Amino acid sequence: MKKFTLSLVAILLSVWCFGQNKPAKTEVSSLLQSKTSLTSENQSLQQPQPKVFYASEKSSAKADYMTQNFDVTWLSGSWTQTILLTAKTWQQNNPSATPFTTVDPSNLYSAICPYSLPTELQNEYLKTPNITGTSGAISLFLKFWAGFSYNWLPAGGQGNPGATLRCLISTNSGTSWTTLWDANNTPLFIGWSWHQILVDITAYKSAPFMIAWQVTGADGDLMALDNVAVYEPPSNDIGVSAITSPLTTCNLLSSSEPIVITISNYGYSPISNFNVSYKINNNTPVTANYTGTINAGQTGTYTFNGVNGANLSVGGTYTIKAYSSLGGDVLATNDTSTSVIKVGATAVPFTMGFETTEDLSGWTLNDANTDTYYWGLYSSGTYAHTGTQYISYPYNMSSAADDWFWTKCTNYTAGTNYVLKFWYAQELSGYTESLRVKIGNTNSIAAMTTQLVNLPSITSTAYTQSITNFTVPTSGVYYIGFQCYSAADQGDLNIDDISVDVYVDVNENSEATKYNVFPNPANDLLTVSAPENMKQITILNTLGSVVNRESVYAKTTTINTSTLQNGIYFIQIETASGMIMKKVQVIR
Repeated sequence: MKKFTLSLVAILLSVWCFGQNKPAKTEVSSLLQSKTSLTSENQSLQQPQPKVFYASEKSSAKADYMTQNFDVTWLSGSWTQTILLTAKTWQQNNPSATPFTTVDPSNLYSAICPYSLPTELQNEYLKTPNITGTSGAISLFLKFWAGFSYNWLPAGGQGNPGATLRCLISTNSGTSWTTLWDANNTPLFIGWSWHQILVDITAYKSAPFMIAWQVTGADGDLMALDNVAVYEPPSNDIGVSAITSPLTTCNLLSSSEPIVITISNYGYSPISNFNVSYKINNNTPVTANYTGTINAGQTGTYTFNGVNGANLSVGGTYTIKAYSSLGGDVLATNDTSTSVIKVGATAVPFTMGFETTEDLSGWTLNDANTDTYYWGLYSSGTYAHTGTQYISYPYNMSSAADDWFWTKCTNYTAGTNYVLKFWYAQELSGYTESLRVKIGNTNSIAAMTTQLVNLPSITSTAYTQSITNFTVPTSGVYYIGFQCYSAADQGDLNIDDISVDVYVDVNENSEATKYNVFPNPANDLLTVSAPENMKQITILNTLGSVVNRESVYAKTTTINTSTLQNGIYFIQIETASGMIMKKVQVIR
């Protein structure tokens, strides 16, 4: 699965190469993408937010021998690269969407290595200069943030064969290397996330050494690196480095949900018998004593359970803050970790206009044909239906589209009538786009077995609204999926202002007879009447596509149907009391 972004570079290159006159629009997110389904908050695959490591934290260390946050000139301070694939090697980038910014809160740069295709074998090195003067240190640590996805590591099994991120050390100026850390040995986790890595390199302090980060393999995921430090730590320095459970879920959790934290010893002395605490939404903290021992550079795990668990039985957003308390800890700024999780599915009604003020967490996508062209967020007052942002699929000259995006998990009730509305447009005149909309009980292609809408020939550059009524067979959680299946070398397909609401129908037995649509069958004119002033009349074909819409402020109106082809149509009448649907046939 791909990140909820796409490459503006790829779009511009396509325009230059293939001559389609594409108007300018601004991409919302970063130029590089991950194979993981990421959105602005990555809800459905959300990991605990890692503890932010600020440069100022290092001030309490005995000595800082090397620091690098990649926020200035690329490859500054005599850093070097070994490059196998020029377009798929380490580079400086400005990631603007979560989870990238969880490490760099000032939204500056990180080192990023793009993912490769199955045929593109990577062997990309990013190397420090020789580090000297460390022989007098009592102990020596390496600390850095690594961003990657377990799924696309060789151990994760989704890549072909998959690529990994390694940290290596050399004491002979790069002639030979020893592995310090390998992401492929990371315990299983879901999705793409940042991880703080702490390595004890005291054994290397007596000789000059270099450190390198190597991306090796094929068809892995995007790799990232930030906030690197080689330092001599203080004696006592401990903190909660992660909250590993619970994670965001569409299900409700228990009234005594276990809270699992990871505790890191950043100092050089073993630490034991100290307090750890957590609190939910800044309420009363829960405190317990950690009685085990954590050696220098190592981590420990503590689980708050039973009476110390958290009540997460009600759906909503929870901010979990966990922290340590140790007498003599010289660096309080790294004691705390915070995780924001969401529990439970969303409810109807909901709307999504893709604006910056809206919560995109839980919206996911899939580049099913793996051609690196897929749905992405864009910003343009010209091409949005309302506001400035919308979601768009860019054309690929050589490959037909097979690309999905899904709504977040939503609770639906059997027996309830719902109405799905969205606006769609083809961005380039003279081209044709194709769109299907389906519903299923997971956000996966296999689950999309019930079709709601099929729009095989979208040619209009003006936005058109689709309105479809639907029900679900059983009560539970569902996802609505939007699939672009256009032929190769078409224009851009834009979608905006999606909503799902309960369909409010006037009581069929008592009120429906007061709404009249005649003549039926109709020819060139159709008269619609209601017992109260109407607000809007919408005509839909049997595919659910809107073929005509008129605003009406009267009890009776006449609609021109001379442009409609022969066939069955549905007349949706909206008043202050609700909606009613009438079926009519057009025959000439």
